[in-house]
Order: sequence, then C-alpha cells, then structure tokens
Amino acid sequence: MRRVLLVDDNPHAQRMGTEILAQEGYDVRGVTDGAAVFDGLREFAPDLVLADIAMPEHSGYEICERIKSDPALEHVKVVLLVGALESLNKEEAQRVRADAVLHKPLEPSVVAEIVAPLLAGTGNGTPLRRSPVKAAGELEAAVEKALRRPEPPSEAQVHAAVVLAVESALPLFVDEVTRRVVESLRQPR
Repeated sequence: MRRVLLVDDNPHAQRMGTEILAQEGYDVRGVTDGAAVFDGLREFAPDLVLADIAMPEHSGYEICERIKSDPALEHVKVVLLVGALESLNKEEAQRVRADAVLHKPLEPSVVAEIVAPLLAGTGNGTPLRRSPVKAAGELEAAVEKALRRPEPPSEAQVHAAVVLAVESALPLFVDEVTRRVVESLRQPR
C-alpha cells in the first residue's frame, strides 16, 4: 500500500485530504506543522508528501526543497497544496522540483488524477527516476491544469471553501465577541 504524508495546518483540510486519500486506498498520515514533517519522513517513510505552501515553521516550498535535495529522499514525490486565497509561485515550485500542484479545497477526482500517476512507479523501494527536464515540463503542465478551474464550481467545492473560510475566521470572531462581552460586563450599570 502506498503511503502519503499530508502536511497542512488547517484541521478541515487535513480531514478532507485524509478522507479522500484513504478512500483512494492510500495509507495516510497527517501532520499539522512543517517541523513535524521531517520526523514523519523518517518514521512513516511515505511515497508521496502533500505539503501546504503556507505553513508555520517550514513552507511547502521549503519542505519540497529539503526532500528533493536529500539523496535518500529524492524519490519521494511532492505535491504542493495551494489554498483558495493563496497564490502559487510557479518559479519557486519549479526551482524546488515539486512534482505537482493541487488547489484547495481538494476535489476527490482531481486528487486521484494527480496522485495516482505519481505513485504508479514508486513504492517497494523502487523509486521512479525522471529526468529534470521532463519533470519540469510535467510540473508546468500540472500547474497550468491546476490553475484552470472548471466553471461553475460544484456544490461540494463551494461548501468546502465556505467551511475553510468560516474555520479560518472563527477564532477572530470568537475573540471579538469575547472582547465585547467582557467590555459590556465591565461597564457600570
């Protein structure tokens, strides 16, 4: 069974990604910060890493660069995850030799379409070797494909985007409501 390490600090993205990948038959482990990914690489020995580009500690770009520059890990495929409100730096993705890009919220069919071919030639200690020129061309094609979003978005995509937005805004909302309640309680009556 192929192993996938999912690196994303957003709990909702973690749940969605884990569910999608598990349904596709992959053994999935999630980590929520960039520092923990390196322990996961040693302990879990994944065939593929999905790494959010906007992470505390280490960005997806940094994670990819470290994996691809380590001779013991260079066979590990790396897919960069880009949030709905984030912009992909194509030149940086190519420089760090990312294998593909996926946009969040994750859509099951798109995840399968990107991940399955990457893992088709890996596993069981037999890394898939590709020339850097071919890999760069494939990455560029994958980036272009990922940037073309089908119109209109599906209900599931809209729902996932709304959930991500609400989960992101909720801590600020709770802080603001708490501040206002405390303020009103302190006012003389």
